[in-house]
Amino acid sequence: MGKVKAILASVALATSSLFAGYAFAGGFPPFNRLAGETPSGQPVPRFVSLKFSNINGRAGPDKDYPVRWVYKRKGLPVRVVAETEEWRRIEDPDGAVSWVHKRMLDGRRTGIARPARDMRVAMRASANSDTRVVAYISDGVIVEITEERPGWRQVKAGRFKGWVPASELWGADNSRQP
Repeated sequence: MGKVKAILASVALATSSLFAGYAFAGGFPPFNRLAGETPSGQPVPRFVSLKFSNINGRAGPDKDYPVRWVYKRKGLPVRVVAETEEWRRIEDPDGAVSWVHKRMLDGRRTGIARPARDMRVAMRASANSDTRVVAYISDGVIVEITEERPGWRQVKAGRFKGWVPASELWGADNSRQP
């Protein structure tokens, strides 16, 4: 019986050493969900964009879940509202929610025009309502956000670059990263 106890003790020691090494090597989550930390280390919610033009939005965080949506617009801004190690739960500009793999998301900031009035957003030469209009952006057009100022976003749309009110872009809040 003494040999069995010695063998069990050595197995227990080896196992605990293995798990300790595994934890330090990043095997266990280095985050505390109760403290609001996330697997990516990024805040939730936050805005990101779709990396490809054909992405399956699933009912749950795994390939075994059924596809709810197929997103066809590369660069579409989406809001990450929850995450696991590999999957992100996103909300699209229309309010639909689904899960996508983290590789399908890009940290590049984009916004989608959502005019408060009319059917277009005025792109201005500077971050001021009194400056000249450089171009008009139609409802639903995706723009790249290149700079941020309080209440304003500098955007690029095609060959045009200028400033639009943040309130007229969906996806224009200050959070970043996929």
